[in-house]
Amino acid sequence: MAFAINKLGKGIALASLMAAAGTAYSATDGTLGATSTGSLDVRVEIADRVQISGLDDIDLGTYSGSGDLDGSDAFCVYRNGTGGYEVTISSPQADDGAFRLRSGDEFIAYSVTFNDEAEITGGSAVNSGDKLAGTGSATSVTCGNGSNASLGVSIAAVALQAAPTGVYTDTITLLVEPN
Repeated sequence: MAFAINKLGKGIALASLMAAAGTAYSATDGTLGATSTGSLDVRVEIADRVQISGLDDIDLGTYSGSGDLDGSDAFCVYRNGTGGYEVTISSPQADDGAFRLRSGDEFIAYSVTFNDEAEITGGSAVNSGDKLAGTGSATSVTCGNGSNASLGVSIAAVALQAAPTGVYTDTITLLVEPN
């Protein structure tokens, strides 16, 4: 008897859960006869999805001793559906939002720009932790092997000339979310 009550309780719980979730399936069985027709509903939900791809490291090479150093990377941001996306650009070495390259205990400040139209030059200046809006590609996860966004970096000559010898690095993280 306890088994039957337990089974009944689970059945009621499942029915309540389905009703609470708004599930309105209406499958019907056919009847016995020369022909029989039944029907069922098919349902799928497509969740918001984004993907960033085509990222490449930005290697500025060895500093010659004069002028600024600039580099960029063009990449793809995919967004299913009709909405846009938000990208949060950050670095673990940033100090109060300012991006910094590091070599041991030494740092070099650098600037970052973001553009969601794949233009290599220009774009919006970014501080670490900033959240920026973009439109993304709704037709191809890889933008047709192209790009629709870019990230630029620039190090001023004065910062480079004042830096001690070393190899300076940083990691920029781009967190993309649907909006």
